[in-house]
Amino acid sequence: MLLVHFDLVAYPLREFPKASDLNITFKVVWTPVASGLYYIFRPLSNKLTKCFYFAAWISLLTFIDGSLAAYTDLVDYVHFHWSLMAIVLSIIFLSVHGLASWFFRNRKVFRKEASEQ
Repeated sequence: MLLVHFDLVAYPLREFPKASDLNITFKVVWTPVASGLYYIFRPLSNKLTKCFYFAAWISLLTFIDGSLAAYTDLVDYVHFHWSLMAIVLSIIFLSVHGLASWFFRNRKVFRKEASEQ
């Protein structure tokens, strides 16, 4: 929302143009789903594998977003560059990873609740 508010990115085609300047499909559906999939399928092995996994996700999503901006009218980079989108996605993914790891830090609680049902 901040990128749209500060006129860095525009979404000419929106689902609800009178309600929001965001493209709901990309920012409310696609980004949380991608963040969730990233967290669910993250490798639990060494740090190098984790770094490559993170870089692959960020590269893929940046490529998709940059391609949408270049070849469609769905995204318009007004005062923005695709490399900044990689930074924004990195912040989002690291935040999701940190919050989810904090929330699920005590696995015994979740196993206990599941066995009570």
